[in-house]
Amino acid sequence: MNEERRNIFRVAGIYAASITGAGFASGQEILQFFSIYRAGGFYGILLAGILFSVLGCTVLTRVYRERIRNYEEFILPVFGWRIGWLIETAATVFIFCMYSIMTAGAGDILAQLTGIPSRIAVFIMGAIGAFLVMTDIRGITVLSSALTPVLIAGIIITGLYVIILKDSPAFSVSGYVSRITDNWLFSSLLYVSYNSILAVMVLCSVQPYLKTRRTAVAAGILGGAALTLAALVINAVIFLFYPSAADREIPIIDILQRISLSAGKLYSVLLWLAMLVSAVTSGFCFADRIYSLFRLDKSITAMVLCIFAAPLSTLGFSRLISVIYPAYGWLGLFMLIVILITGLKKPLPVSGRSRRDERGKIPKAGAEQS
Repeated sequence: MNEERRNIFRVAGIYAASITGAGFASGQEILQFFSIYRAGGFYGILLAGILFSVLGCTVLTRVYRERIRNYEEFILPVFGWRIGWLIETAATVFIFCMYSIMTAGAGDILAQLTGIPSRIAVFIMGAIGAFLVMTDIRGITVLSSALTPVLIAGIIITGLYVIILKDSPAFSVSGYVSRITDNWLFSSLLYVSYNSILAVMVLCSVQPYLKTRRTAVAAGILGGAALTLAALVINAVIFLFYPSAADREIPIIDILQRISLSAGKLYSVLLWLAMLVSAVTSGFCFADRIYSLFRLDKSITAMVLCIFAAPLSTLGFSRLISVIYPAYGWLGLFMLIVILITGLKKPLPVSGRSRRDERGKIPKAGAEQS
C-alpha cells in the first residue's frame, strides 16, 4: 500500500472517529434521530451519509488548499473574529457536555457489568476520567484512533449477526420515544449538524497527511461511506427490536444480550473503553482550551471538570443525548450551511493564523501575515 492510500485510510479513520463516539456505537443516537421514524429513518441515514461525505470533502479540500493547521485558521476567515470567537466558545461548552455524556454512558455500562448503583458508577468514571486528564496521557488519543476501525467492524459484524439469527417477529414501531423533530429529513440535518462541530475541529489538524487534493476528497468520501454503512446496520437492528429496547440506556447491548450473553458482555467492554477514551479525549480538549484562555493549570481544570460534570452526568446517557445534541444541532446547522456555501466559492484569503501578533491579539480575518 503506497503512502497516498495509507493517508486516505488514516484521515478517513480520524474523520470517522470524530463521529462514531459512544452515542453512535451504543445505538442511542441512531434510535433518537432515525429509528423512531420507521422506514424514513433509513432514508435519513442515507441523506446524513451523503452530507457527511460532502462535508468531509469540503473541509479537507480547504485544509489542503490553504494549508490550514488548526481550528482558528479555519473558522476565523469564514465567520470573522466576533462570530468565530462565539463559535469557539460554544464549541468549548460542547466539549464539556461531551465529557459529561461519555461519563454517563461509561457509568451505565460499569453499573451493568458490576451491579453497583448507577450514580456511584458515574462518579467513579468521572474520577477516573479526571485522573487521566491530570496525568496528561496524550497517547490515549492514539488509542482512540486505533479503536475506531475495530469498533466500526464490531458494529457491522454484530449487527449482521443479530439480524441473521433473530427468530422472533419484529415489533411494530410506535411513538414510544418522543421525537426530536417532526420528520426524518430535519432530524437527519440536525444529526449531521451537531456532529460537524467536533468533526471540523478534528479535520483541521490533519493537514500533514494531505499531500494531494485526491487524498482529501477520497478520505472525505470514505469516511462518510463507513459511517453510513455502520449506521444502517445499527438502525436495522433497533428497528427489529423496537420498541422493546427503546427504553434502554444502551439499546445495542440490551439487544445483543438477548442473542448471546457472552457477546453482549464482550461488546460492553469494548463500548466502555470507547466511552472512556472519548471522555478523556474531550477532557484533554477542554483542559487545553481553558489553559489557552485563562492559563489555569490542567490539574485544577481536571478537578473542576469532574466536580461540575459528574452531577450533569447523573441525568442519564439517553436524556443528555436527547437534550444537548439537538440543541447544538442548531449551531452546527448554521456552521454546516456556511461551510458548504463558502466551500463552493473561490478560496478564501489566507487569514488569521493562530499565532498572536506582538500585541497579543488574534489578527482579524483577511489580514496579511507578516
